[in-house]
Amino acid sequence: MSPIAETYSDLYSALSNLREHLHLAGRIDDSNAKLDEVSKILAICIAVNRGWIKADEFEALINSSQHDHRATEVLQKTFSACAKEKPFLNSDGSSIFGAFPKLNIQDNDNEFALLLSRTLYATFSRALSHARSGCSFDLINEAFGHFVRDNFRGNIEDAQYMTPPEVVDFICEWALAEIKRHDENFLDREFIVMDPSCGVGSFLASFYRKLSSLSEKAEKNVKLIGQDKVDRMVRLSKINMMLFGSEIYDIDQGNSLFNCGRLNRFNGKVDLILTNPPFGANISSAQITDEPAANYPLLGNASDISSSIDSELAFIDRELALLRDGGKLFIVVPDSTVSSRGLAETLRVRLMGKARLKGVVELPSVTFAQAGTRTKTSILYIEKRLDKSPDDLLAMAIIEDLGFQVSMRKGVAVKKYEGTNELSVLSKSLFNWPGGKGVVSENPSCIIECADDVEQKSWTASHYSAKRLRATASINAIRETEVKQLQEIVNFETKSRRRLKAEPGSKCISVLHVIGDGVINFNELMSYNPKTKGNVCFPGDILISKINPRIPRVIVVPDLGFPTTCSNEFEILSVKEGIDPYWVSYILLNKLVQDQIQSLTSGTSSSHNRIKTSELKIVEVPVPKTESKKIDMSKVVSTYRDSINSMILSSFNIYKMRQRQA
Repeated sequence: MSPIAETYSDLYSALSNLREHLHLAGRIDDSNAKLDEVSKILAICIAVNRGWIKADEFEALINSSQHDHRATEVLQKTFSACAKEKPFLNSDGSSIFGAFPKLNIQDNDNEFALLLSRTLYATFSRALSHARSGCSFDLINEAFGHFVRDNFRGNIEDAQYMTPPEVVDFICEWALAEIKRHDENFLDREFIVMDPSCGVGSFLASFYRKLSSLSEKAEKNVKLIGQDKVDRMVRLSKINMMLFGSEIYDIDQGNSLFNCGRLNRFNGKVDLILTNPPFGANISSAQITDEPAANYPLLGNASDISSSIDSELAFIDRELALLRDGGKLFIVVPDSTVSSRGLAETLRVRLMGKARLKGVVELPSVTFAQAGTRTKTSILYIEKRLDKSPDDLLAMAIIEDLGFQVSMRKGVAVKKYEGTNELSVLSKSLFNWPGGKGVVSENPSCIIECADDVEQKSWTASHYSAKRLRATASINAIRETEVKQLQEIVNFETKSRRRLKAEPGSKCISVLHVIGDGVINFNELMSYNPKTKGNVCFPGDILISKINPRIPRVIVVPDLGFPTTCSNEFEILSVKEGIDPYWVSYILLNKLVQDQIQSLTSGTSSSHNRIKTSELKIVEVPVPKTESKKIDMSKVVSTYRDSINSMILSSFNIYKMRQRQA
């Protein structure tokens, strides 16, 4: 186990012990209050480490048994001194810990005071050690996850899905690499970094830590601006910044989308935004239109489009307004932002009038599993630019492993470190890419494409996978064949078939009825009563499942002696003149074709992946172009057709035999 993984493992055990102790003793029932106590002890640790307060008794309490019998008294005394220090005061002079700062520990509860202080001080010390060695360890993030994550799940607008440090570090390193690539002297001027939905401040803390290790100018010329709707998050953000020695932050409580004069002052001035905003909440378009027009350059007239706007789309628009020309936005968004139609597509189109897409990194569904959701997400890198060039390039990458899985332990979702952090692998190749189009990495997949080609098509990173490029290159290399798109050899019939009325006695073929190469499970088919009517299909039609294509399901509809329909998950294809449906079925299950199909899917999770009709149409297939090659293929297809029909007939006969026995 790596040192960082070992530290996380120890932290999980320590925080679980604290939770168990609090539960058994009936102390501090509210999860938010538990986290508050943790943050207060961390504040003491910071103040002691930085020499802000004289704390001989506290240090003796941590390192020996000298004051065990008066642990509560020592802890209360130390915190009282700590809370008065300037770093823990708001701009109006009040304490970030409230009007009357005090530890919520009962008098003489020395056992709990010892457990709390020694556990957190030991973890704090290890976190500092990792920070000095350049490793990331997000102590505040993990503490939040153990104590209060569930409290926020019920309120989607305040949802706090803390970004894993693996993702935070990659984004900050990517941002730093891009900034240095284009402006090596950026620290010679004021440089504004912002997170308008900062949560516990992970992005700001990580970026500052990386930047300050490169230059002493960071402390002088960088401004770190943070804001969050929840005041507890603001307090935790400030403590997080202090953990890593930063004193240049400006973090405050407020709604970054509406009625925020504080952020309005930064319109057109921000150099870099690093953020993971709340997503899935519905924002009234009326609220958007009530804001100054400069705040929402893309969706300011959203009332003409929709009555409500997803919060992630509103944040992208607001953040675009905050950026200066040339400013960069790195944002974590749900899959719908890059793949859905409707308002998301409208935003993408309008965004390209004022900015340039520079990169998309698709993340695995486990990314936010510790936070309670397996929604698929992507990292978007957008640069605000009016001057564009046809030579502009962007990166499209797919991450399948972050080096951890998530499991439940004593009611808490915790990481189990296994596998490889592919973001770390990707950073070594992507950040050092010399330039030009090409395959940066095959595993994990990352390619560099022309921005113009991507912006006008799909923003889904998997559609540009190295596997798909390999497949199309291999197809083009096959001798005596010509490459055609699927739409050139078949007709897409699904839309027209929806208007046909099913005949009485029709049986509906579901995707779950198709087994292997074109075989039907007749037991399931004959007893299936769909809740919604299917689309009419005829013998000789080709059905290909559009849902979850990683399990290939393709079949030529056989003549079963009764009329058939198929479920809406199928695309219905009919062959063009001179094309054999069994050849199409055979070629659709070819590995090179399947690699393309599986790369062209999109969806919120692995079990809900789907390929759109428009994407299926452009799948490339090798078509024999010489007579000898066609003859060779006809023999293969004839054998394939006879084998499939034989299996279907045998399967149907066995079904009828079983029915007669019943």
